[in-house]
Amino acid sequence: MNHDPSQADDVKHVVVVGSGHAGGRVVQHLVALGFAGRITLIGDERHPPYERPALSKEWLTSDTEPALAASPVVLGPAAFWEPSALRDARVERVYERAVALDATQRVLKLASGAQVSFDRLVVATGGAPRDGAIPGAERPGVHLLRTVDDSLALRRALRESRSLAIVGAGVIGMEVASSALELGVPVTVLEAGERVLARCLPPVMSEWLLREHRARGVRVELGVAVEAIGEPQEKSSGGARYVVRCQPLVADPTRSNEVFEVAADTILIAIGVDCAPAFLAGTGLAGRHGVDVDETCRSPHAPWLYAVGDVAHVLDRACERGGLRQETWRNAENQSLAVAQALLGRAQPYRETPWMWTDQLGNNIQVVGQPDSRDEVVLRGEPGAGACAALSVRDGRVVAGVLVNAGRERRFLEKLVASAMPVDLARLADPRTSLKELAA
Repeated sequence: MNHDPSQADDVKHVVVVGSGHAGGRVVQHLVALGFAGRITLIGDERHPPYERPALSKEWLTSDTEPALAASPVVLGPAAFWEPSALRDARVERVYERAVALDATQRVLKLASGAQVSFDRLVVATGGAPRDGAIPGAERPGVHLLRTVDDSLALRRALRESRSLAIVGAGVIGMEVASSALELGVPVTVLEAGERVLARCLPPVMSEWLLREHRARGVRVELGVAVEAIGEPQEKSSGGARYVVRCQPLVADPTRSNEVFEVAADTILIAIGVDCAPAFLAGTGLAGRHGVDVDETCRSPHAPWLYAVGDVAHVLDRACERGGLRQETWRNAENQSLAVAQALLGRAQPYRETPWMWTDQLGNNIQVVGQPDSRDEVVLRGEPGAGACAALSVRDGRVVAGVLVNAGRERRFLEKLVASAMPVDLARLADPRTSLKELAA
């Protein structure tokens, strides 16, 4: 650990912008580690910080409407966020939106016109869901999903809907498709790309998951662009509230390849997030990948600036894209501790093997590392026939893997990925040889 007291001695006031999972954990860690100065947590959600994975799953399907105050998604201990406890810990909550930054004076400007000066600034704003600038995206029956309030609104809408159209076949889109099926709501998924979950699954596993959804009745249209969301003009829509106008992007022998419409009562747009914080516009401190930081989560352009969670783009020359940005629960959980330690002059390199999970159609899917469609894939077991794994191999080494209903294998897969040790492909493909043996 690199301990540099000089970096911490002048820190009297830390401002954290973004009151979600990552930002909330930074505050909790600073308090637990004994930070003696003031902390200001800025975010316009009037809720205690919380975790998000349940919002597209259990929160939608629960028999009773969830209440955040009594929910385990609140960052524990829940008592930490009581006003009296925050005062005792010298933590101020500001329920506002940051709109601009004077980087020279280190002054943050808020939507109300108020200004907040600081010694250190932590950006924890996550990402803002994109609507794709689709005409009609502003209609009241069209939803985005990022916050507790978004989840509750979608939950209520699904219980009054006869049909759901989802734009985007990523993790959120396909999780909501699974949840809607559980509620008995027919689903159509519209995806511009050629695969479902293309960012995190190799092709063989995308194809398996697509088959699973279609077998349960989900209509999935790949290679289509959504041109507009409008109100139906004909009775053929079956009385649906909206129609989604779609333009095929690639020829598909299973359809006419002409413009078509999908009728739906409720629409969810789930096409990813923008991670460039608006309040940093014009400062040169952020770009389309988020906020560039070094291995200690610190900006190479401003030594007083840190980033954490979805918005943190950790520069790494070894990465093909020049850096790594992780939109995962574990990254928000663990990177926040690294940032808190760095603020206290105890900086150390933050390295996290990517890991995420998704629960769909009764299957638990865990992804370790970053699968690439160009990698060789070694299957252990058959997708759809019980527990299985698809391991991505590059230059004789396991660089990523997908586990389906095989969560007990995760720690051994993580060891294989993190160690980058050469593997015997014949043994890797033989399910009789455990991952534990291979990782030993």
